[in-house]
Amino acid sequence: NHSRARASVRERKAYRDRMCEHAAHDLRELRRRVGDVSQLVSTRAARLADGNEDGTRVIDARASGGISALILADRGLDLGPVWAGGQQVSWQSTTGAVHPAYYHAPDWLHAFHGGMLLTCGLQNVGMPSEDQGISHGLHGRISHIPARNVTHRVIEEDGRLVAEVCGEMRETDVFGSDLLLRRRITLPMGEPVIHVRDEVVNQGYEAAGLTLLYHCNPGYPVVADGSVLITPPAEITPRDESAARGMDQRSEFPAPQDGFVENVYRHELLPTDEPSVSASIVNPGYEPTGGIGLTVSWDPSELPRMWQWRMLGPGMYVTGLEPANCTVNGRASEREDGTLEYLEPGERRTYGVSVRVSLGDEAQTLAAQG
Repeated sequence: NHSRARASVRERKAYRDRMCEHAAHDLRELRRRVGDVSQLVSTRAARLADGNEDGTRVIDARASGGISALILADRGLDLGPVWAGGQQVSWQSTTGAVHPAYYHAPDWLHAFHGGMLLTCGLQNVGMPSEDQGISHGLHGRISHIPARNVTHRVIEEDGRLVAEVCGEMRETDVFGSDLLLRRRITLPMGEPVIHVRDEVVNQGYEAAGLTLLYHCNPGYPVVADGSVLITPPAEITPRDESAARGMDQRSEFPAPQDGFVENVYRHELLPTDEPSVSASIVNPGYEPTGGIGLTVSWDPSELPRMWQWRMLGPGMYVTGLEPANCTVNGRASEREDGTLEYLEPGERRTYGVSVRVSLGDEAQTLAAQG
């Protein structure tokens, strides 16, 4: 598995290099054939205007030959629906992209919209936790903090057009921590990938605990009967007895099952010198595109573990791939176990994930690695 993963990284890098070279050659000619580059790559700001989504600021970002995404500026600059090749690849929950004004802690699940990426943290991930006299809700607050200083534009990068969205979320408390998350999202033309790059800064005057998990939520048709799960080399541990009973089936994707009980698995990554690791779900039998897959990639030195959320009930047909720097046991447990990551005053640290969609022959090649 490790050798296949390394080969996959090299193949994707070679593919990106070829695409960049091709795009740089074509970009000059492409500009001669369009009135405005928004015909090829675009970003547009809008507001949702119905129900509990009313007022939610969004950025509609689209890249020809690549990915289109609805970026939720009022929900921590997270990724809502994501499309590639005419296919919507992320799971969407029943709640919608609830505006923060309609969210009341601690009812995190009342506003869990799913989407391609929902950020968890920055002061708590996982179970609600009472730590040093402060209550932290399920998965923290960051996904309900509206972004400030939001910018969106089309730029040239590596010889091709790229949609870029940037903004900042400040998670702070009076008498508490003051953490700033700066986020940059890019969608290149001609390549079905979206990059999310974050910088977290401790703006306070005391060391601050930092927990961060990227809750990536591929859904149907990526998750379907016959799909294949490919994960990096890791020590895998079930979260509870229910997950332990389903340990042998953790990589299987049956049809939606009534009464399905969620399973959660911790993937503690094995040491590697590779700058990137990846986890994929591939459906090689999806006929409309000749196969479809989704891959989440990240730097294991930044995020040394992945949590797998296996939920295959009706309407809840999703398998989360969740790179993290922490456990999902809550902040107090992290502190007691000595695993809580800290940022010193003024210190900054970078994190991020990339999400790639594979279609047709590329999906078939990816599935064969599993």
